[in-house]
Amino acid sequence: MPKPLFTKLIVQAAVGFFFVLVGCVYGIHSKDDIFIMLSLLIGLCSLIRTFSFYRLIHNRAYQVLSGTCISQTSMPLKKTSQTILVNEKSREHRLTLGKDIKLFSGHYYMFYFRQPAGLDSDYNRYSSTDLLGYEELPADTEAV
Repeated sequence: MPKPLFTKLIVQAAVGFFFVLVGCVYGIHSKDDIFIMLSLLIGLCSLIRTFSFYRLIHNRAYQVLSGTCISQTSMPLKKTSQTILVNEKSREHRLTLGKDIKLFSGHYYMFYFRQPAGLDSDYNRYSSTDLLGYEELPADTEAV
């Protein structure tokens, strides 16, 4: 299991547990049954989301894209940036990522994207909505 995906899975589970714990403690303390029910509902939804994400990881329903970042250009009036990544086969990939993701030119990265549904395998678009996680790797690391 890749480290960024495992970290995201743990964070999702921890946040859900935290909301249930705090919500139930506060609900019991204030004797508010509706607050307890809403906290349990949030916990159930969080559990379903965490289990769904675990199945995605376990079934390997994601694509791995690795390569060296060549450039990252902010798009005016948008909350995204255009990133150019070159893999080991000198193939260029253009990624549309959120502006909060800061990459350095010349560094080696590995991105994990949700598997596209219903698209041809020859045509892959990589956008921030499908991004599951990424990690920076040493330059001499081979793709897994």
